[in-house]
Amino acid sequence: MNFDLAKVAKSLSLDQARSALDAAKGVFDKGASADAGESGKPGAPAAGSLSSMSRVLSGPIAALGDYYFPPELIGGVCPHIPGEEEEIVWNAAAEACDTERVHVAWQVNDHHIYYLAIRSTELASHPASWCPFASLLPGTKNAAPPPVCYAYYGEEMATLMTITADSLQIYRGTALVVRAKAERVAREIGNAPIVDLVPERIAELVPIPWYSMSLFVDRARRIFATLSVFTALVLTGFAFCVWLFASMAMVAAKGDQTEAHKRTQDKTMELLGTIEELHASPMRKQISDFVRINDGLLAINGFLETYTLDGGAVRWRAVVPANVTADRINELGAKNIEPTPDGNVAIGNSAEVAFEAANPGRR
Repeated sequence: MNFDLAKVAKSLSLDQARSALDAAKGVFDKGASADAGESGKPGAPAAGSLSSMSRVLSGPIAALGDYYFPPELIGGVCPHIPGEEEEIVWNAAAEACDTERVHVAWQVNDHHIYYLAIRSTELASHPASWCPFASLLPGTKNAAPPPVCYAYYGEEMATLMTITADSLQIYRGTALVVRAKAERVAREIGNAPIVDLVPERIAELVPIPWYSMSLFVDRARRIFATLSVFTALVLTGFAFCVWLFASMAMVAAKGDQTEAHKRTQDKTMELLGTIEELHASPMRKQISDFVRINDGLLAINGFLETYTLDGGAVRWRAVVPANVTADRINELGAKNIEPTPDGNVAIGNSAEVAFEAANPGRR
């Protein structure tokens, strides 16, 4: 079925674009209300999430240029999840276009998301252009109810978009091939009407601008920035804790070191005082004399019988073998006293001799 419209296509001015977008917004709001009424749920999607046009309306509006059918245009249908439309469309478009930077146009209708997508690089030579197929997605003002086929025959190539209740397909080829394809697909989907997009009909459409999406890049940038800030905060907190603990340890160690140094000095002075007392004590000389006499007796196989200290006077008596010479006895500071019954000799110092003379009965 062909439509012969008598209006000549003209480029839209900024005012015309604003008027068309306002009219489209009213249509989308009406569709959103109908969709929410059908669902009957308080969480039904708002109008702002039902199409790419609503996303564009929330930003600055610029004048649109001529229409353009991209050679690498793709299309499809996704299940509708309220609030997730943008991410769903981006995931499907990025996978189909094999790139993260895509331009899309989508429309929610009957619990489905109908979308068109192209690589962002394809619009480098056609900035501010729009695709008439985007204005004919189910749910838009100019769309016919599916199933339907839309065909555009250009000077060199032709493009066909077929829409059913749950599918959207894009075909591209020569005019002859696309015309034959359109007739065959129309028969397969239930004798769907074929709408030829001639310039006069395109001029009647409400232009739907492309919507640029790079969710992955933006999300990765936000995640990286968040992780960077969080990591910096964690490292700063960890560094502060380390500095605080180190400072406390240094203060505690300094206090312990000062106390230990003081205790060491006190013990050293106490030890020096004890040594000084031992050097000045007469007991030291007496002990030294006793050790000297005892060691000397042991060297000559003698043994000490008596060693007394009375008023600072030392008296001692020992028994040594009879063969000990007088020189060895003199070295001990002793003298012979008397022979013993077992053949040995009793010796002692001069005080001991006096002691023995004063006590002749002591043996």
